[in-house]
Amino acid sequence: MPTRIALLEEVIPLTLDGYAYTGRVVHQPNARLAPMVFVGGAFQHQNAWGRLEQGCREAASVITMDLPGWGGADRLPARYGLDFLTKALDQLLAKVAPSPVNVFGASYGSAVAYQWARDHPERAERVALFGTMSHLTASARARVQLTLDLAEQDQHAEFVECVLESMMCTSPRVTVARRATVTRCLTRALREMTADDLAKYRDNSLRLLANSRLPAGPPVRVPVLVATGEHDPLSTPALSREAAAQCTDARFVAFRNADHLLHLECPAEVVDLLIRFFSGDSLTGLDYCHPVEHIRHRMRNALPSPRPSDGH
Repeated sequence: MPTRIALLEEVIPLTLDGYAYTGRVVHQPNARLAPMVFVGGAFQHQNAWGRLEQGCREAASVITMDLPGWGGADRLPARYGLDFLTKALDQLLAKVAPSPVNVFGASYGSAVAYQWARDHPERAERVALFGTMSHLTASARARVQLTLDLAEQDQHAEFVECVLESMMCTSPRVTVARRATVTRCLTRALREMTADDLAKYRDNSLRLLANSRLPAGPPVRVPVLVATGEHDPLSTPALSREAAAQCTDARFVAFRNADHLLHLECPAEVVDLLIRFFSGDSLTGLDYCHPVEHIRHRMRNALPSPRPSDGH
């Protein structure tokens, strides 16, 4: 017999300017929160959110997607920028979630989530950006370029190692939750990348290098939560704080014993934080992260920052 979750799942095929992609909705008939929209990173597919999705869909319907250039969607040439991906996200949400939603953007997808919420504040209740940054540093740019060079030269073992080192803290003096398991799973996934996967990685990486800062323009004005791992070598706490400072009403938090791969290292804690934030509950006194910081807004000619709060 079909499972209950299968009966509640809906896949939506879409096309934008000739590029096919899909959205996916897991409906929660007893939802207590607005739908949660997951905009994933470079290696995340719409069906691969695992325990993070399972935990969140107890409180809300969950919308995931393979935007053009990701997962099972069509390959998207690097000349298409974040505006195109934001338009694709908006086309999906206009179809499946015309009412306001809560948006969760992870890593590569955080810039798309940020731009969509900035452009459509009336349709975003709250926004969570995990593994995001104000800009791509020179060292990070060099690391991304090195992965492209290694892939181009068919040095796949070296490519895998370079990708791992760019996202994971490898210091033996640092504790990272589930490090061995996450390393093993990610290594296997990278080794099993197809030629199509590698082509999409190349396009997405070139797009990242060409759009290495958060989208310019007015700040996101709905409440924003920016989070990263305390040991993240890519979206470091300093860079994430800078990203939070570009929003009108932002909070920043660093997860303990974690790096860039938060959804794999501490999924239960990520679920707890997301549901607390999207519910408007207190974010104080959480043992799995450092104290939440209310970040002052730093952009010129913008609304003044809200007064510091207790983490609500």
